[in-house]
Formats: sequence, C-alpha cells, structure tokens
Amino acid sequence: MSFWLSFEPGLGGALAAAACALLLAWSWRSPQPRLLRALRATVLLLLLLLALKPSLDFRRSRSVKPRLTIIVDSGLSMGAKDGTAQTRLQRACAWLLRHRREIESRSEPTLLAGSDRFRRVEWEELGRLVPSASSFDFPAAAREAAELKPPSRVWLLSDGVSDSDLQAGLEAWRGPVDALGVGPRKIPRSVSLAELKTPDFVFLHSRFPVSISVEASDLKGGELSVKLLKGGSVLAESRQSLRSDFEVATATLTVEAASLGQERFRLEIVGRPAAGTAVVSRREFAVEVIRQKYRIMYLAGRPSFEYAHLREQLKSDPNHELVSFVILRNPENATPVPDQELSLIPFPAQEIFVQNLMQFDLFILENFAYWRFNLPVDYLQGLKRFVSQGGGLLVIGGSNAFTQGGYKGTPLEEVLPVGLWESQQDYVASLFKPKVAAPQNPLIKTEASVEASLKLWEALPPLDGYNRFASVKPQTSVLLAHPSEKTASGAPLPIVAVREFGKGKVMVMGSDSSWRWKLGSGMDWSISSFYARFWSRAVQYLTGSLDLKKVKFSPLPDRLAPKEPLQLSLRVFDENFRPLSGSDLDLRLNWTSPDGKSKSVFAREQGPGIFAVELTGLSEGGHALRAVARHRGQHWGEDQLRFFWQPRPPEQPLNRRWLGQLAVRTEGQYAELDGLEPGRWLALLPSVRSESQLLDRRSLWDRPFWLWAILGLLLTEWFLRRRKGYA
Repeated sequence: MSFWLSFEPGLGGALAAAACALLLAWSWRSPQPRLLRALRATVLLLLLLLALKPSLDFRRSRSVKPRLTIIVDSGLSMGAKDGTAQTRLQRACAWLLRHRREIESRSEPTLLAGSDRFRRVEWEELGRLVPSASSFDFPAAAREAAELKPPSRVWLLSDGVSDSDLQAGLEAWRGPVDALGVGPRKIPRSVSLAELKTPDFVFLHSRFPVSISVEASDLKGGELSVKLLKGGSVLAESRQSLRSDFEVATATLTVEAASLGQERFRLEIVGRPAAGTAVVSRREFAVEVIRQKYRIMYLAGRPSFEYAHLREQLKSDPNHELVSFVILRNPENATPVPDQELSLIPFPAQEIFVQNLMQFDLFILENFAYWRFNLPVDYLQGLKRFVSQGGGLLVIGGSNAFTQGGYKGTPLEEVLPVGLWESQQDYVASLFKPKVAAPQNPLIKTEASVEASLKLWEALPPLDGYNRFASVKPQTSVLLAHPSEKTASGAPLPIVAVREFGKGKVMVMGSDSSWRWKLGSGMDWSISSFYARFWSRAVQYLTGSLDLKKVKFSPLPDRLAPKEPLQLSLRVFDENFRPLSGSDLDLRLNWTSPDGKSKSVFAREQGPGIFAVELTGLSEGGHALRAVARHRGQHWGEDQLRFFWQPRPPEQPLNRRWLGQLAVRTEGQYAELDGLEPGRWLALLPSVRSESQLLDRRSLWDRPFWLWAILGLLLTEWFLRRRKGYA
C-alpha cells in the first residue's frame, strides 16, 4: 500500500490560492523584523495549502486484464458423441475447465451458454450443461453478447451447425470472434449442403441457375453426384471427382421455371467412395415464379370510350402484351362488295377462341354479342376450360352484353359470379354512383386506409348505364353495388363482382362507362391516378399476382427448424377481408404424412380470424396440410400447405466452412478443439497492465487542525508585537 497527497482546489480554491501567494510575496518584502515576517508567511502558506484542498490517498497497485467473452453452444447437435464417451458439449466444457487457471490469469472472462436463448453461467455450472432441443441461433448469441461490456475478443465453442443467418448475427458483433470447432476427432464419411443460392424470383418459362456448395468428408478418390429433381423427374445433374479427405465442391445447375406460383424442387446429393457405402443428403427448396409479361386478349363488341381508354391503359404498362380486336362491322351490316375487297379483316373467331386462347393470361369481353356471329357453343366451352385451368376472365357490360349478348344458359354463364337476367332487356341507361360493398377488399382499398379509400370513391363521377342480374352466386365477392337496384332474388345489384372458378378468376363489370372515372380527374386532381390504379389491381387479381384468398396459410421458411411442435398459422377473412371467426365458422384441417396416411388436426384460435396449428410426431419427408372453411353452412374457401420435414440427427458433421467464415469476417481465428492450447489465442489479447487502485481518500482541508494552527500563529504574532513594541 502507498500514500499519496492529492489536491482538488476547484476554481474558487485556485483563485484563493493565487491571492495567498501574492500576499505571501508582498509580506516577505515587508521591512518588519524577520520573525514577524516568518510568522505571517507561515499563516499565508497554511491558507494557501487550505485553499488547494489537500487529501491523503491510500492506493494499491493491481493488474488489469483484458475482457474476454466465451460463448458455449449448447444446441441439439452438440449432443453428438462422435464415437467418444463424451458429447461435444461435455468436451467443450471440459476443455474450458481444464484451462481455467490459464484463462483467468490472462483475461477477465464472462461465460455465456445456450442455443436459441443465452444466459450467463459460472465456471461451476459448465459441468451441468446439457444440449437443448433447439439448434444454435447465432444472431441471438450476438445480441446477448452485445449487452455485455465490450470485450477485447470473443471465443465461440461450437460445431457450427446453425439454421440462422450468418450475416444477421454479424451485424451485432463488435470485435474479433475466435471460433473453436467442436467436432469428431476423425472426419466421418458424409456429404452436407453448405450453401444454396437461387434467385428471389424467376420469370415463367425462363431458365435460372441453382448454385450449391457441398462439403464432402472421407470420400477421397470417390465421386460426388448432385441431382436436381421436381417430383420424380431429374431436371439437371452434376458429377465430379473428389481428390482429398475434406473437400468443398461447388456446382451450378440450370432449370426452367415451368409453372406460375411457388415451384418446389429437391436436391439429392450422393457421395460414392472408391470403396464402401455411399452417403446421401437431401434438401427441398422453393422458387417464386412470376410472369415477365401478361398476355391479354381484349375483344370489344363495338368502338366505345370504354374500349379506347381501357386499351390505352393496358398498353401503357410495359408488363402487358396486349392483343385487341374491336368489331366495326356486324354480320347484319350487309355490303355490296366481297369481304376480300374490304380494308377491314373478317372477325377471326377461330384464331381467338380455339387456336390461340391458351396462350393468353387474361381474356376481356367488352359489350360483345355472342349471338351475332353464330359462334359454336364449343367456343364458350373452351373459354370455360381456359378459366378453370388458371386463366383470368373480365366481362364488361353494355347493351350487347350478358343476356342481350346471348350468354343466358351457355357455358359462360356457369363461369360468371352472377346469374343472368331472364328478360332480354337487361341493360338500363341511367346515371348512378355505385356504392362500395367491400371496403376492406384490396381491389377497393386503393389508399392506405379504408376511410381515405371511401372518400376517394365518393369523389368519383357517376357511371352511365348498368346491367341487371338475376342473382349473386355463392363464393362471390360483390365489390360495388347499385345504390338502389336489386337482383331478381332481392340482393343489392352488383356492379363489380369477383369469383374464383377452378384455378382461374372471373370479374364482372356491370357497366361500360368506367372511362368517366378517368375523365373526372380533369375536375378533381385527387382522383387523377385512380383509374390506372383500379384497372392495374384488377389485372393483377385476374392474372394471379394479387392474392384474394379468404382462407390462407402463412408462408413457411424454406428450411424448417428441427424441433417440435411445428407451429403453423392460418387466417380466415370474410367477404370484406376482415378477420372472420365465431360460431358460424366451421374450420377443418387434414394432415397427410409422407406415408400417405391422413388425420384431422385441431386449430386453436389465437385472435379474430387467426388460427394456430401445432404438429407433433413428424416423420421425415413431404407433408401436406389442407384447410377447408365453411361459413353458415356454405363452402367458404380452402388452402393447402406443403412442406418437407427433416429432423436433424445429433450426429451432424463439424461445419468448418461456417465457423471459418465467421472468424474471417470478424478478423478472428479458427481452430479445432482437439490439441489446441489456449496460450495461442490468449496471446492475441492485449497485455495485462498495471493500474493504481484508490482504496481510501481522507480529506485534510476540513480538519480543525488548520484553524487552531492559524489562530495560534496569529496570536503569537500579536503577543510579539505587544511585547517588543512593534508597530
């Protein structure tokens, strides 16, 4: 222990000390006797010292060690024994305990342990740690470590088996991470997928690359085969020879996107050694397939403002490939010259309805009279088949549409969301402003809020003319309705209605005057972009890029965490896309396992329209879950979810690639547990430095000694002055 004198005068004390120093200098130059000057000087010196506020410090010298955070992975895969008597977790903890004295002599360690949740542990707790049922969550470990005081370095003891995103965890790290691999002493024979790269989305009928990296162990002199499959068909394959005991092989396979939506593929990786048993690894993944351009056929019964404006709107979108025909001369319009001498081409009904129909994504019929051309009923049957196989159909009304167009009792009526009017006179020329019937529907909710959307709909100019309908079919969503007219069955007369038919979607627009919405922007700037937004959303819905399912599973990640129960979420909406629940809803779920056996499962309602499903007893392979909802006794909707379940066995290979990348990207080191001496890594820490530690501080300036000493000196000076007779 050592003693030190310290001063803390502050600004006032410094000024007082300076004044005392000036008085001291002045008094010393005084002509008075030396003894009196000495007494005054002593008083001023004591006042000067008092102004500086002296304290007596008791200090001790101590060593300051660099901080070190040690993270121990206790995930599921750390339960592997690798042919030894201890698990990986036990070997990691035993290594730390064996070198505890050396670690503590060179650093100030903080221990964290966990898999998806982490906590601080003491040295004595290491021997009691057990592997959890979850895999190692690297971002969670990073977040927990970030809550501690910033360390000089971080040690991670892990086998690198993690489903989490490396980049997401790296964003939370501050400082180097030294990764210590805990795995088998002898590399087991295995193949494992280290990395898979696919595009976020691909265009229909385009070819796209699938890039993979495979870790192959104990297969020197053998062959690695990678197959890309869909269903039972092999789409692409790669083969390459292996020249070392541990090798990271890369391959890029090219495949064509054949169908819209989420296409699922399977990778099958086979390692064939020069002698012995082959090893296999499998992995499923999905790719979102979209159309590069939507092919649209637009057939109008006659020239009109509706045709002119809607055609212009469709052509202005670069994602649309539009083919349009407008009837300028009907068959009853006789001419005195042959057709081949006319500049107008004959109506190509055969090409539109038979030869080229299936090449389109959306078919638009606007105010087109089917009966005028004596078309075979097979043409409309083909249009029905087009929709049932996934095509979109938009039927726009007018004086030559629906019943007056000759569609009553035809296959097209079966497709429509409405039943057609019995009388031929189903068109009424009248101004009206449609009423919003489903404000929550994405086709209607064009603004951020329902209130803003309704305000916009109110600002639109009225439509001119509407078609009457007899009924609204089940599973139809009425988006806009006439403010006063009714169907023959007494329901509000639909103006805009949508319905799913087979795999396709159908929309009815019961008026051919939506062009008035566009012209209305000349009087009100707030609705200037409404026309374009409405029809863009309608095309998106009809072509499948705007999902309006009323029963829908929440999407799953490509790779599921290997823990049970597997938790899934399902949502159910009403006709206005509000959460639907209650006693009127009957929700049934059927789960089909890889062996083909099916059973019912229970859905627990977590909130209005939100249902949770928990699956236990999962077996490896492809599973399917189908949800069917009935509302008030009627079929309401359904959805199906497919996923591949692969429980993670505890005997997973050491992921050297993942651990090595972690170390490199944080400027740390990578080594393997067996044979590693901690001195190599402890030498990377800053040196232990010596620091003086304050044990106690006793202030001297507030002691009564100063007062008595000053008073004594002043009394002595006064006594000498009186005795000697000094002035």
